[in-house]
Amino acid sequence: MFVQINNLHKHFTTKSGPLVVLRDITMGIQRGEFVCAVGASGSGKSTLLRQIAGLDMPTQGEVKVDGKHVTGPGPDRGMVFQHYTLFPWMSVQENTEFGLKLQGVPKKQRREKASMYLNVVGLTSFAKSLPKELSGGMKQRVAIARALASEPKMLLMDEPFGA
Repeated sequence: MFVQINNLHKHFTTKSGPLVVLRDITMGIQRGEFVCAVGASGSGKSTLLRQIAGLDMPTQGEVKVDGKHVTGPGPDRGMVFQHYTLFPWMSVQENTEFGLKLQGVPKKQRREKASMYLNVVGLTSFAKSLPKELSGGMKQRVAIARALASEPKMLLMDEPFGA
């Protein structure tokens, strides 16, 4: 199993007591499999993605990716969020390169990879633009290009086409 989730529980503390968001989730995902979580607003879909991404830790249970316990974010998991996560002061090119820069990828390689993935999402001609100059759908495509540029083993997408 590429992703293994065992007995996953997630509770949040509220003024009125614990709010149970995920209860006893157990599932496996094979390498190369495409999985879509469908449910009503507030049903825990985003919370589940955050657990797999390592952005939030479970109250109980475990998440493993490629046999290793998820203890935090990692370059093997790319995340595209529901809301735009672009830095407003950076160009489209710089936003796409950001994760690669954090990983220590040399500038020339960052530029080449980011340019390639901007081409994949059809935004090459907007590389020098700032996010405020883009439509909502274009901003989300930049976020997708940024996630793809790191060439993760898995892409986690939280309502990526909502724009």
